[in-house]
Parts: sequence; C-alpha cells; structure tokens
Amino acid sequence: MFRNLRVRREPQKFAPDPLQVSIDEIISDASIPVSIRSINNLPDNAKRRLYRALIPIGLLTRFRINPRSWKGPDGSDQVDLFAKPESGLVNLSIWNGEDRDDPIFTIELEDNSLNGIDLNLLVLSDPDAPRFQTDFDETGARTEFGTVRRHLDAEERAMNAGLAPGQTRAGLRASSEVFSHLESFLTLLAHHAYFLEPLSYASAWVFERRGFAYVRGHKLMDEIHEGFQPEGRLYRQLDESTSFRAQDHWNSVRGRAWAIHDGILDAMDARWDGLRMIKQVGRNAGADTYPGGEY
Repeated sequence: MFRNLRVRREPQKFAPDPLQVSIDEIISDASIPVSIRSINNLPDNAKRRLYRALIPIGLLTRFRINPRSWKGPDGSDQVDLFAKPESGLVNLSIWNGEDRDDPIFTIELEDNSLNGIDLNLLVLSDPDAPRFQTDFDETGARTEFGTVRRHLDAEERAMNAGLAPGQTRAGLRASSEVFSHLESFLTLLAHHAYFLEPLSYASAWVFERRGFAYVRGHKLMDEIHEGFQPEGRLYRQLDESTSFRAQDHWNSVRGRAWAIHDGILDAMDARWDGLRMIKQVGRNAGADTYPGGEY
C-alpha cells in the first residue's frame, strides 16, 4: 500500500521540466511524459484534437452533441475548452441547452510541481434531475462546494434526495467511463500516474473504488472509520442536534460524509483537509478504508 512507503525528503519529479522537452525529443522518444503546458502551446486545432480524447463519445451523443464539432443539433457550441498558451491548466465543460453556468460535465487537469498531473475537478450532473442550490448561499455568494460557506436548507434538501456534500444534482453514473478516457489520454502523454484531492469523505470512498491510493490521509480515513463504530468518538456525536448528525449516519458512506461536512471531526481534533490521492494508470491500489461499506 502507498501509505507504507517512506516519503522522500525531496520528492522526485515524474518528468523533465516542460521547457526541457523539445519537439524532436517527443518525436524520437514516445516514453517522455508531455505536460499540459506543452499541449496548450500547440496551435488551437492541434489542442482540440488532443483534448477530444478526454470526453467520452457516449456522453456527447447522449445529449445530441457532435463529437467532432462539439455543436448541438441547432449548430450552437455545447463544449467550452479553456487551454491558454503558457498555462499548465486545461478545463473542459459541456452544457446542455443554453446555461453555461450549469454544466453537465466538467474536467480540469493541471501540471503539478513534480511535473505530474493533478485532476483538479470532475463534475458529472444529470440535467434532468432536480437541482439544489448548494453552490450558493442565501445571499447569492458562492459556497465553493460548501467549503467556504453553506446553504443549510438547500443542503438538507439535497441530502434527503440522496446527494452527497458538494453535489447540486444527481450524477450521470458515467465516472467509470470518464476515468477510462482520462487514463487513455494520460497514456497518450506517457504519464504513469495522476493525483487528486478528494472534496468529501464520499468522494474519497468513490475514488478508492476507482483504484486510487492515499499519498496523505489514509491514517485519517482509518481513524474516521474507527470513530464511527458504535460508541466511538464520532458515533457519540450523532446526537440529532442537526439533520446532518442523524443517529443512523454512522452506517453509510453518504451519512458519514454529511456528518463530516457538518464539522463532526472536531470531536477528534481533526479536519477534512490535506488529503491527497494517487492513481497509477491501469492499476487498482485496492485501498478500502470502510470494509463492507454501503454508499
């Protein structure tokens, strides 16, 4: 398991610095990892060709979006690509209809300091499902997925509808397909691993199922599982003082996630912060911090 590896005092870089990789080297050696910045410095049409690989074709055709042109049936653009030259960040968003502020799919990748790649954001939202205003508070200020401020009424409605913290709609049930395309894309760029920071306890559990291991946070996840056992420190805080601390929340991933979102980790002097996960392309790490857990 990754948690048992000794951490290097000076982390080793995964690839050469982007400016050190020439076109000749890319052509001559297919094993040289390519950065997001290198792709973003290509002409627009070349960038578009490469970044097409990040979006599952079935997701586009499901919403009648042309996989090559990224246009809807009426000829309007339905995909935004943000990939500025000299930037190490790419963001792809799909929307259904006219509301670009309510995407059905968003993926954001970024070069990291080790010359690897981080998955910063992945959103998959069913446009036909009810929407809950958890992303804005009562004053209209952004909640940043509930990490900066909260809209408690909207969160309670979302929770009762079966959503996890940070969600505004039910998901599209397409994450497995998205990760398959992402890993094919990273293989094209000759990267052997990628990283992310899980937004919530539920996210971390889902990423475990997708084959991720922990760079940081495995010990906290184990302590959380122990704390939610009957008579544990977290279990005792499920006192019905808020809707997010119902007594039966110890016994499901989503229930635990809402209790943690509500600040229950204070009971063990901990915070949901600093977790980092890694996925080796084509490999499943087998992490399981909630054995037998149900979502």
